[in-house]
Amino acid sequence: MNKKYSKLTLFAFTIGAVLFMSNRGGSPGGRTGSTTDGSTCGTGSGCHNNVNTQVIPQDMISSDIPETGYAAGATYTLTVNPKKAGTSVWGFEMMAEDAAGTGVGSFANGTDVNTKDNGLRATHKFASTASTDEQTWSMQWTAPATGMGDIRFYVASLAGNGNGNTGGDDVVIDTLFVSENATASIGDLTQIAIELYPNPASNFINISGYGNSNASLSVFNKLGAELMSVPFARRIDVSNLPKGAYHLKIVNGDMAVTKNFLVL
Repeated sequence: MNKKYSKLTLFAFTIGAVLFMSNRGGSPGGRTGSTTDGSTCGTGSGCHNNVNTQVIPQDMISSDIPETGYAAGATYTLTVNPKKAGTSVWGFEMMAEDAAGTGVGSFANGTDVNTKDNGLRATHKFASTASTDEQTWSMQWTAPATGMGDIRFYVASLAGNGNGNTGGDDVVIDTLFVSENATASIGDLTQIAIELYPNPASNFINISGYGNSNASLSVFNKLGAELMSVPFARRIDVSNLPKGAYHLKIVNGDMAVTKNFLVL
């Protein structure tokens, strides 16, 4: 009985190691944790899903997309920089989705980045093999030509311990919410010096530089979920919002602008 158990255990570890090694050249796809994917390489049906696996939220996405939002058809640089002490093998997968959960835009192949699904996804070209506490990938993303409204970037990064199997490997996750800059229409608002204060805030946010009573206000969290929608006011109560980063969107007809603020 013990001998049979040992063989089964060895077989399972071998399969796990083969799956792990086979993905050193990029994610198999569908592992960003997005609305479409649902899981990462360490959750759901991911091959690194293990009782010891940790899913670690971390602020690791940065971009040169301006605060006013992305412009349809424009190309931007996104950087993924996960960190976890004691990691010896890193990998990642990233995609962008619109509000309906549809993949949008197009990533480009790079020095250390490959694309999948006709550019809808980006992943590592090869996994790191030297022990390091962090890793960085940079990639080019071109926004959809017609514009798709608000977009969320999803990324999941594998932090592997390099022990030859999937046990003890962790996953670092993050999202980035960006709004669409509707070109000339948004320019009418962005030319106005709209400011939020105090920022960071704890009780109220005041809006200066704009005061059209026909406008509306919406507040979104980092994941892009709308938490508040009210008629325009120069002062809004944010005391019930948890500590964190938020986006305030001012909309007036076909004009809109998004400003960022923090709640402490």
